[in-house]
Parts: sequence; C-alpha cells; structure tokens
Amino acid sequence: MPNKPTSREQPATASAARWTGRSRGGYYGNLFFIHMLRMFGLRAAFLPLPLVCAYYLLAYPAARRASTGYLTRLLGPLPAWRRARLVHRHFVSMGRMLIERMAMIADPSSFLCAFEGVEHLRNALGRGRGLVLVSAHVGNWEAAGHLLGGLGAPVNVVGVNREVESIRNLFDRQMSNKAFRFLPVEGSPLDTIALLAALRRNEIVAVHGDRATGDDTLERPFLGRPARFPTGAYRLAAAAGAPVVQGFSVRERLRCYRFMAYPAMNPPPDPAERDAFIGGCIGSYVERLEALVRRYPFQWYNFYPFWG
Repeated sequence: MPNKPTSREQPATASAARWTGRSRGGYYGNLFFIHMLRMFGLRAAFLPLPLVCAYYLLAYPAARRASTGYLTRLLGPLPAWRRARLVHRHFVSMGRMLIERMAMIADPSSFLCAFEGVEHLRNALGRGRGLVLVSAHVGNWEAAGHLLGGLGAPVNVVGVNREVESIRNLFDRQMSNKAFRFLPVEGSPLDTIALLAALRRNEIVAVHGDRATGDDTLERPFLGRPARFPTGAYRLAAAAGAPVVQGFSVRERLRCYRFMAYPAMNPPPDPAERDAFIGGCIGSYVERLEALVRRYPFQWYNFYPFWG
C-alpha cells in the first residue's frame, strides 16, 4: 500500500526527495488479501479494497498529502471533496495493482499483454552486451518483469528492499513462480558488481528511473516543477557498453496490460561524451513519463514528496 516517507526528506531543489523503500500494510493485512485471492479469485479480492483504502486515507496523512500534491499538479486545483475522492481512487488503483501482480505471477496464462516495441528489446539483446531496461513505478512493473521472461534472456529487477522481514518472506513465498530475479541494492559500490556481471552474461537489468534514493541525480522539469531523477542506470549502461531501452507497463482493464518499449540508446565509447548521453536519456525519459502519467493519472505510484 502507499509508502510512508521518513522525516529526513529534503526539497528537490536541495537534494532528492527520499523514499523509505517500505510499503504500507502489516503482515496479516497482506496475508488476508493473499487468501482472498487464492480462495475466491481476483474479483472477490478486489471487493474489500475501497474500505481498506478509506482507512489509509485517514490513517496515513503523509501518503495522502503526497497523492494530493501529485494529482493537483496533474489535474489543477480541486475542491476538497473531490481531492479526497481522487486520492482514494489513487490508493485503490495501487491496491488493485498489488493484487493483480500476485495473480499474474500465479497464473500468467489468464492475463493478456499487448507488446509494443518488443523488437527494440530483441535488437538490443542481439548485440550481446546485455540490456539496461529503464522503467517507472507506473502500472504493474513487477508483472512486466515476469512477462519479459518470454524474451529468452534472464530478467533481473533492481530495487531497494527494506521491507519488514516477515512481509518480505510472505511475498517471496507467494511469488516463487516469478520469471525474474530480484537484485536488491543498498547504495554500496559493491552493488555494481552483480549488475555488471548480469550484463556481461547478456541479461536484462531492469531499473526504475523515477525514484531518487541517492545524490547521483539530474534535475528536470516534471509536471511543471523541477524534480530529481537518478542517473545510476545510465552510468551502469555506459560502464558496461550496454544499450538502454526505456519501457513502461500500464493496465488497460481487468487482466489486460500493455507494455511499451522505445528505441535503444547506445552509450558513446568516449567517456567525455557520457554526461551528454546521460542528460539526453534523462530528458527523453521525463518526457515519456510525463506523457504517460497524463494519460494514466492513477497508475503512477510514488506516495512520498516527489518534488520535496
């Protein structure tokens, strides 16, 4: 459920806004939805969501404020009653995504996914230097990693894993059939070793480009205000000589998703040109992300002060 920010977050103009790496919801709350899904199916598991999300609306003001700030920036000034309804809808959308993610991994044949631009992924892998796939917290990103297993190359999803151990173990058991490997990172220089090794094996390394967890960022205007975006994925690609593909997965309707991939961007061999390469990658990423969230406003799940 929506993320709860820490008290150490900084304005985007001074430092990247911080994200804790933890989702909301206790062990038994998550276990309840898992059992609902197993015993009664997907539609039944959705039924308690409006009530559960109404509780989150009241109990977690930081997440509510983050959603309100994002939706107001996207949709313009709104009366208080409408803001509450839209934030509730935003929370329900994320809850639905989490449940559908587990259902897809348990039974991928019951879902439909339209792939656009899959040739960009295949062509990039054909170079034999691996592929850095930069995505976002839009739609069902982990389900997209599962579906990409059909490309024939191992998929490694990179992320910060700071969940409570009991909740992490619960999801690990439920998602044991996933077609991707999760590579946790903690901000250490040693993190790069495993990522470079995967690229040298011509594997896919999937990284989210819309959460800044460190200071290696570039500032770009996003929805009318400067925001910080991490550069680590592009620096990794430059170090490995691996192509970069930006791709996003969005939910169209029940059990139906659409995955969009864009033409590969190849890092220059000259290190002096890499900063310009990274800046260009970030610029195209922000443009694509902004167009996507304007089209699917309730499918962007960053419940922390993104702009500070």
